[in-house]
Amino acid sequence: MQKEFILSAGEGDFFFGFHDLVAWNSAGDKLLALQAPDIAVPPDPRVACGVGYFDAAQQFCQLGNTYAYNYPQGARQQWIGDTDTFIVNDRVDDKWGARIYDANAGKCVSTLPLPAHVITDEGVAFGIDYARLFRVGGYGYTGLPDKQAHIHAPVDSGITIHNVYSGEQSLLLSIATVANYRMNPSLGQHHYITHLLLNPSQNRLAFLHRYKLKDGGETTRLMTIGTDGNGLRCLATGFLSHFDWKDDRHIAIWGRTGSGIEKLRGSLLYKMMPAGLIANGKKVLKKLLYTREKGAKAVAPFNWLLLEDVDNAIPAMLAKDIITEDGHPMFCPADRDWMICDTYPDQQGIRTLFLFQYSTQQKTTLGTYRMIDTKPDLRLADRLLDGVDEGVLKAFSLEQMAFTRSGLHCDLHPRWKRDGSLVAFDSIHEGSRLIYGYDVSNIIHANKNVPV
Repeated sequence: MQKEFILSAGEGDFFFGFHDLVAWNSAGDKLLALQAPDIAVPPDPRVACGVGYFDAAQQFCQLGNTYAYNYPQGARQQWIGDTDTFIVNDRVDDKWGARIYDANAGKCVSTLPLPAHVITDEGVAFGIDYARLFRVGGYGYTGLPDKQAHIHAPVDSGITIHNVYSGEQSLLLSIATVANYRMNPSLGQHHYITHLLLNPSQNRLAFLHRYKLKDGGETTRLMTIGTDGNGLRCLATGFLSHFDWKDDRHIAIWGRTGSGIEKLRGSLLYKMMPAGLIANGKKVLKKLLYTREKGAKAVAPFNWLLLEDVDNAIPAMLAKDIITEDGHPMFCPADRDWMICDTYPDQQGIRTLFLFQYSTQQKTTLGTYRMIDTKPDLRLADRLLDGVDEGVLKAFSLEQMAFTRSGLHCDLHPRWKRDGSLVAFDSIHEGSRLIYGYDVSNIIHANKNVPV
């Protein structure tokens, strides 16, 4: 039976990060990776993470270090177009910036004043505010303060754009503009932007707009904007999670929209109620909406949704009753009929890796991988979580925060090779954090004649 194989040979812990970037270069002979210093604790602002790639002989070629990383999303390291140069975020003086490395020259060739979350093939990079993300409990970087912490919807923080070749830079979209688009910004607090993702043609950006609520919850809006700064849209509002572009006009996302909770939050009564009463009322409403008689099957209000890139999109279902839980999707760059995805751990701590073909609605399980039982080192956790908002720390225990921010929390986060022959994923099931590969070419080939 076909199995996964290790791509990150050698001693130590290696990882890549999120499911929304291609880790291989265009030639397919170099695989970007980070070498973790200590996976038992959250990132330490004084301790760097190794930056480099695995070559065709599976040797790690370290070209530098970075202080701008987290375990879920790495340092946003990514190749620039068809070149053998790659960009990676780092601390530059007293700001979050980026560096460009030339893999052939084996060195850093450029230092940039702004970070990059995604970058076009032509070298136009789009970044977000990682200090703010860290403070509000998102996937930010530790070590620098959020200078706009006192402002709920700042006008000078948001999505930045810069050309890594010419140096031209500006603020593409402010958090204030997003918070004022089709909503009253005062309904939420601590607005922020996260999860930028380019569409296949690289002319539109999708992102999540999130904000805290006075009942202690959080609301998410899936939004898009043109890479020229025009055409801002809000596709959906609710509990929205991981997503990817199915094509240039549609986004697949896990979530729920239009529930009783969302309707309550949008009502006049909600706006007038004091925070304490709202929190208790939300708990009661949840029980009424989502609890059934003992022994009955639990209500599952969440689904994989397919949303058109328009304001207030009408949701269609993706893989209804086939994929029934949240995961980390990525459509194949060579054939977007295919999606690779994973699951969160079940009660036994097992994550599942699987393929899904849109045209046939067929799901193929590739493997299962168990998380390890090692607990995070809590002796440093307090200091390493310094700067996270008090409200976030109250909502989660120290043990939970330390675990989810450490390298012990290891989602598979599968991602494709450009030609669609292989997928790579991070896993910890053998005791070390490693990057694995899985050859899916036979599965793809066996179904290649199925029309999309």
